Amino acid sequence: MLKKAFAALIALSCLSFGAVQAETFPSKPIKIIVAFGPGSGGDILARLLAQHLQPELGTPIVIENRVGALGQIATLALARSPADGYTLGMGSSSTHSTAAFLTKNLPYDPIKDFTPVGGLNLYTFVLLINASTPVETPRELVAYVREKGTGFYGFGNASGRVGAAHFKTLTGLDATETPYKSAPDALTDLAAGRVDFVFTDWGSARSFVESGRLRAIAVMADERSPVLPDLAAVGEAFPGFDFSNWGGLLAPAGTPDDVVNKLNGALMTVLGKEEVRDRMASMGLEVRPSSPAELGQLVAAQQQAWGAAIQGAGIQPE
Repeated sequence: MLKKAFAALIALSCLSFGAVQAETFPSKPIKIIVAFGPGSGGDILARLLAQHLQPELGTPIVIENRVGALGQIATLALARSPADGYTLGMGSSSTHSTAAFLTKNLPYDPIKDFTPVGGLNLYTFVLLINASTPVETPRELVAYVREKGTGFYGFGNASGRVGAAHFKTLTGLDATETPYKSAPDALTDLAAGRVDFVFTDWGSARSFVESGRLRAIAVMADERSPVLPDLAAVGEAFPGFDFSNWGGLLAPAGTPDDVVNKLNGALMTVLGKEEVRDRMASMGLEVRPSSPAELGQLVAAQQQAWGAAIQGAGIQPE
């Protein structure tokens, strides 16, 4: 009898603790870890969200850039953080859909080591060339590189790498990959003429295009994007180019449900603001808010889809 009463008391205490934790959360600043460098699309988005989440949650939110290893350094740091809701991370196709197939000994499990907080967006990726390159379309780019005899392409994240490899497979193009720590690094070298083309997100590329240093000649998709409707899709010239990139907010595995739900509620409020949605659209992002469960389902489904694309492109884990 006493044992049952004691067990009931313990259970009640745990429930009470969870309720109190949710009521008092947050009681200190929240950190968002970003896997890519300052000025990249992920960094710009994180700072926009932090600006609007602060008043919703009533606490300061700081951004920490942990660049390198195609986003894996930052993602591992998130996985190893306390599961209390005070450390979050910007997850994406690069860090969670492709990493397990590109890295032999990935130091984290893209599914088991994280708790989904909420969906954010789909990224619009574009095919970029130097402003002086004498081509206007993906087909002309392929012909141009073939005529040169040797070609080089850059990427600053895993999504860009897989997209470029898929492009090579579809076109039969012979080009050598050049990895960079972040998208801005790859774009800087493209502007300097050190590589022939780069696939990356529009948020990272926009300033380079608007300044006249680079040109975007297609979106990385089978169909045109509502974000850049006047820009042709790679799939128009080379059918079968199905390429989508998600972005979401994640926490370490084991983060309490009440805390996750509170974070998701604030996130949904922010993503519903016209000001935020307009800014995201200007960055080339399709706003896709979702629940924690919906994001978890997307991550799992995309991991399978990207794995098939990587294997089809003949990319081996390193």
